[in-house]
Amino acid sequence: MVDQECHRVTPALRRVIFSRKVKTHIIRALTFSSVVFMFAMNLQGWTAWTPAVETPAAWADWARSGAVAPSVAAEEVCPPPIKEIPPLLRRRAESMGRALLHVLSRSELPYAGQPLILCSRWGELPRSLALQRELARDGQVSPQQFSMSVHNAIGGLFMMAQKADAPLTALAAAEETALAGLQEAAIQLADGAASVWLCFSEEPLPEEYRHLDTSPQPQHTDYFALLLELTAGEAFCLQPETGVTAEHAPASPLRLLRFLLLPEVETLCLSPRGGWILRRQNAACIT
Repeated sequence: MVDQECHRVTPALRRVIFSRKVKTHIIRALTFSSVVFMFAMNLQGWTAWTPAVETPAAWADWARSGAVAPSVAAEEVCPPPIKEIPPLLRRRAESMGRALLHVLSRSELPYAGQPLILCSRWGELPRSLALQRELARDGQVSPQQFSMSVHNAIGGLFMMAQKADAPLTALAAAEETALAGLQEAAIQLADGAASVWLCFSEEPLPEEYRHLDTSPQPQHTDYFALLLELTAGEAFCLQPETGVTAEHAPASPLRLLRFLLLPEVETLCLSPRGGWILRRQNAACIT
């Protein structure tokens, strides 16, 4: 039965199905026609940043406002301070990288050696575009700029600043990046991690790439970074569910944050493919 139904899950989840280390907080529910895996977890803490919204109270106001994404005029964007990162490391970070390092280094959520999962649908495309132009013009690129263009580069800077050797995972899954991040976090918790740091970050797309964002509304119109600390528990349940149709658009990280901040909302459709949802088991929310 498991072999017949594995098309419902991603390759990452498939390795959990056959893992010998699956813990009791993953529930396997057998039905007559399918195998459904439900991942239960808690949210221990969070922090997020955009140029327009920084404090928890401001994020709560945004969540209830219904606005698609916080935004300010381009000329008003000021990169956040990242004084906790040594100068030799922080000078390598550009706008999105500085936003991500800012939330990773905030004192209200101190790092304690957790595995780190970095998720970004687009990554630092302005840096990549500049490298392409440099290659076309000069036939070569800056080795340092090239090394910082990979998807896990900012996580590497943070780990070096922390002198940490914890696992670091970088993910990009198009419109399903929020789902992929939650699935990977659930897998690592199932594999024995006491807690996991799940991070999302995006920045405005360069004009040359904006046609690639085919979502009904732009998901990220400004610099954005979000950090969630996840632990094993029963507050939220990640599971596939029947009845989720293609009319349900995949959830962006900003929609995920809004769901977490609104305790009256019970479910969030993460992706119509496979019917993945995040369900609130009680009145839990993050504050």
